[in-house]
Amino acid sequence: MTFLTKSLYQLRQQLTQSLAVPPPSPEYRRWLEPFIRDRLRLMIWIGIILLAILILLNLGVIVPALRRGGGDAIGLDVEQYRLYPFFFTAQQLGLLLNLILLGGATTLQRLRWHFLGFSAAVNLVPQLTYLLIGETTVDLGGWILFFMLQAVLVPVRWQWHLMAQMSLMALVGLSVWGLQFAIPGIPTDLQQSVVVFHIVVLLCVFGVADLGIYLYERLMRREFELRQQLQLFIHAVSHDLRNPVTGTLMLLNSLPAHEGKVWMDQAVVDQMIDGHERQLKLINSLLEAHSQDMSGVVLHREAIALAQLVEATVQDFQPLLRQRQATAQVNVPAELHGVSVDPVQLRRVYDNLITNALQYNRPGVCLTLSATHQGQYLHCTVSDNGQGIGDLGADDTASVSLKHRIFDRYSRGINNRQPLHLGLGLYICRQIIEAHGGQIGVESELNQGTTFWFTLPLST
Repeated sequence: MTFLTKSLYQLRQQLTQSLAVPPPSPEYRRWLEPFIRDRLRLMIWIGIILLAILILLNLGVIVPALRRGGGDAIGLDVEQYRLYPFFFTAQQLGLLLNLILLGGATTLQRLRWHFLGFSAAVNLVPQLTYLLIGETTVDLGGWILFFMLQAVLVPVRWQWHLMAQMSLMALVGLSVWGLQFAIPGIPTDLQQSVVVFHIVVLLCVFGVADLGIYLYERLMRREFELRQQLQLFIHAVSHDLRNPVTGTLMLLNSLPAHEGKVWMDQAVVDQMIDGHERQLKLINSLLEAHSQDMSGVVLHREAIALAQLVEATVQDFQPLLRQRQATAQVNVPAELHGVSVDPVQLRRVYDNLITNALQYNRPGVCLTLSATHQGQYLHCTVSDNGQGIGDLGADDTASVSLKHRIFDRYSRGINNRQPLHLGLGLYICRQIIEAHGGQIGVESELNQGTTFWFTLPLST
C-alpha cells in the first residue's frame, strides 16, 4: 500500500509539473491584449464572409433544389429553411455591432465579452430562433467550422473557448431534454440518438481544440519568460564584464602621464586582480554551460566515501563561513558506501549549493549537509535556516513550475531582492546530477529556510 501511495503521488507530481503554466510575464501581458484584439477583428471579418457564403449556398443552391423535389429521400424540405433569412440577418448584424464596438476594447475583460459575443452571434442565435418557435436545430458542420475558427485565430485563453462551447451545449440540452423540443425532419425514435451523436462528436472536437489552445498558450508564456531571462542575462553579463574593465580603465587614466616606472598600492593591485578573476570566472561559466549543452557532462566515476568528500568541502569553506558568521553541520554517516561518482563534479555541486546559501542569506545562517539511503538511491540534502526563496511548499501548479524553473539556465530565482547574477550555478548542478542518473530539487518556505536535495544511484 505504501509503494502504491508513493507511486500515485509521484505520478501526480509529474502530471502537475508537466501541466504547470508559469505565471505570465509583463511582456506577455503587454503582447496579449493587442494580439487578441487584432485576431478578433480578423475573426469577425472572416465570420461575416463565411456566413454570406453559407446563406448564398443554402438559399441559392439547396432551397431551389428542394423545390424541384428529391428532398424527401434525405429528410429535408423547404419549410426547414424558412427561418434562415431571419437568423442569418441577425447573425450579420450581431457581428457588425461586435466589430464596431471592438475598437474601444482595451482590457482583457472587454475583449472576453467580444469573444463570447462572436460565439453567441454565430452559434447561439440560430438555436435561440428555433427555440422561440418550439423546435431544436443541430448544425454539426457549422458549429465545428466556427468553433475551430475561434481556436485557430485566437489560440489563447482556453477558458473563454470552454465558456462559449458549454453555452451552446447547455442551450441544446435545455431545448432537447428540458423543453422536449423536437428536431424537424428527424423521426421521433431517432431524436435522442441524433442529439447524443452530435454532442459526443462536439465534445471530442472541443477537447482537441481546448488542449491545443492550452498547449499553445503555455508555449507562448514560456517563450516570453525565456526572452525576459535572456534580457536579464545580457544585462548581468554586461554589468559584470563592464565593472572590472571600467575600474581598471579609471585607474590607468589616473596614473601619472610621464615616462618611467609607475607605482601602485598593493591594495589597488589586489582589487584589479579580484575584478579580473571575477571576469574570468564569468567567461568560464559561459563557456562551460555551452560546452555541456553541446557535448554533455563528461564523468570520471570512482567509488568514494561521501562523508570524506563533504567534510573536505566544508573545511575549504571555513574562511567564508567565519566571514559570514555562519556554521555548517555535516550529518553524513561514515558507513555510507556503494556510490560511484565523479568526485570533482560532485564537489562542484556542493560548492554551488553552499555558496548560494551563504550569498543569499543574512549573516549567521546555519547549514546542514545530510545524506541517507532511500531504496536504490542516495538522498543528499543541503539545508539552511535562512530567509527562503519563496513559498515552494504549496502543492499547486505555480509552485511546481517555480521548483522546476529555478534550475533553468539564466534563471535568477523568484526573489527580486537577490543580487545580480548569471543564473548558471543551479543549471550546472542539474546537468551534473542528471548526468549521474539522479534528480535534483528544492523545498523552501519564506522565513523557514531552504533545502536543496539531489539523488545519486547506488552502484550495483
